Amino acid sequence: MAERKSPIPAVDLIIELKLPDGRTGLVLIERKNPPYGWALPGGFVEYGETLEQAAIREALEETSLNVELLQQFHTYSDPNRDPRFHTISTVFIARATGEPAAADDAKKVGVFTREEINFPLAFDHRQILDDYFAWREKHPVQEEGTNNVQGASSPEGENQEQEQPLTELCRVWSLAEAEVIKSFLGTNGIMCLLKGQIVHSIYPFTMDGLGETIILVLEKDLDKARQLLEEYSTSKTED
Repeated sequence: MAERKSPIPAVDLIIELKLPDGRTGLVLIERKNPPYGWALPGGFVEYGETLEQAAIREALEETSLNVELLQQFHTYSDPNRDPRFHTISTVFIARATGEPAAADDAKKVGVFTREEINFPLAFDHRQILDDYFAWREKHPVQEEGTNNVQGASSPEGENQEQEQPLTELCRVWSLAEAEVIKSFLGTNGIMCLLKGQIVHSIYPFTMDGLGETIILVLEKDLDKARQLLEEYSTSKTED
């Protein structure tokens, strides 16, 4: 029987950090190991970790920063994005305060504004940042005190809403399909979050883990999301 290979799950972080002059900078690391160069902090998901846990751990290990995950951004799965092997990376936007310090496999760490990131980046991280900057132009950085992806705060002086709980919409075994569903829901006004988890293989002849992705939506959007998911499934079947 031919050996079955699967892509390796990874995470990368776009860490926003406020500079002394009030501008927002992004934390980048210079890699100690090949492929060399400057890159977003990140690494591989360990067995038994969620994507969120891996992102927080990698940020601390490489930059010495405790980050707050604001939201899941995109998943990048080009087989050639990593010259070593096929990886699938889920990118998180995060916020941090304090002074970063290089650690683990980071040789150096720095905080750069958009204009200052005019040098080559490892992997596909230039494309990731191009996508991020295009998105940020439509979604400016929120001021301190606003909530993360799980809720929204009201303007000062108005009654603040409680955080809106997330609920499970469905589960899929393909991370790529989960990203397509997320994009489809997003174009129809439904915000969703992808939560990864590793479960034991059901096959006795392998110890590989299977990756299951849980798609979460706001509880208030659940009925509409289910209807859209049904439309998506129907159109997919017809294709």
